[in-house]
Amino acid sequence: MSIPPPGQPPPNPYQQNNPNPYAQQQPQGSVPQQYPYAQPTMPAGIPVTGQPPGTPPGQPPGAPPGQPAGQPPGAPPFGTAEKKSVPGWLWGVGGVVVASAVWAGALFATGGFDSAEEPEAVLGYGFEKDLCGTTGLEAFDERYDTAESAEDANGWGSRQEGLDQSFCSWNLTDREGDSSDYSSSYLSSSAVWHEASDPTGEFAATYKGFEDRSNEDYEYRTEPVNGLGEEAFLVTEDGGGDSGSRSMSLAVRDGWFTYEMDWSYYGGGTDSAEPPSYDEVERMLKAETEAALAGLRKKQ
Repeated sequence: MSIPPPGQPPPNPYQQNNPNPYAQQQPQGSVPQQYPYAQPTMPAGIPVTGQPPGTPPGQPPGAPPGQPAGQPPGAPPFGTAEKKSVPGWLWGVGGVVVASAVWAGALFATGGFDSAEEPEAVLGYGFEKDLCGTTGLEAFDERYDTAESAEDANGWGSRQEGLDQSFCSWNLTDREGDSSDYSSSYLSSSAVWHEASDPTGEFAATYKGFEDRSNEDYEYRTEPVNGLGEEAFLVTEDGGGDSGSRSMSLAVRDGWFTYEMDWSYYGGGTDSAEPPSYDEVERMLKAETEAALAGLRKKQ
C-alpha cells in the first residue's frame, strides 16, 4: 500500500471510482453537467431563494423585518399573538345553557316530560250525590216558596272512572203568582268532578259560544264574573216576543271541578205575574252558588 503524500487523508477503500453513477463523462473543455437532483450552490451572500440582498432568510419580499414566511403582512409573528379574553356575554350564555340543562334534568327526573304519565286531577271539592238535599235555596226563598219546591225536587248522582257527576232540578212556585197564573219557573244545578281531563281549555269557549246562538227570537249575552273559583261566566237569555221567556245561568270552574246553576222562566199569558228582573235573578244565583261551593269544599 502506498503512503499518501503529507497533508492528504488516507484513501477510502469503500469509495467507488465514480461516486455519482449518473454522472457522465463530458468532453474536455465543456461545462460539467450537474447531478439532476443536486441542490444548487450559490456564492456567499446571495440567498438561494431568490430574495433580494439584505432580506433575512424566511422573510417574504417586501414584508417588514421580523415577519415570518407564510404569514400575511401586518399580522403578529407566530406564537406572539395576544390572547383575547372571552366576552362576558358569552359566559352568561353558557350559564343559561347550564341552568337550562339542570332544569330539563329535573323535569325528566320528576316526570315533567313524560307524556305517558297520567295528569293528576286538581279537585278541591268532595263528591256529593244528593245535590237536592244539600242545596238550601235560601237565596231564592224571598221570591219563591222553596219549601214546596224542595218536596218536588228531582236529582241523581253518578260516579264513573274519570268523571263524577251530580244533578238536581226544582219547580219554583212564585209567591207573587196565583192559581190562575200559567207561568212557570225552574231552577237546576249540576256539579262535575273531572278526574281524567282538565276542563280549563274548553270552559270559557263553552259559555262564550252561547252568544253565537243569538237570532231574531233569542238573544244571548255572556259576561265574566269575578270572585267565584278560577273563572266564572254569567249567560243571559232574553226570549222576548209574546212568550216573554228568559233564562240566566252562572257557571264556575275551580281547578278540575265545574259547577253550574240555571234559572228559567216561561210566561203563561197576559195575566202572568211579572218575572223577577235580571239583576234580582243574578243576585240570587251568585248567593246560592257561593253557598253550594262552600258546602262542597267542606266535604273534601
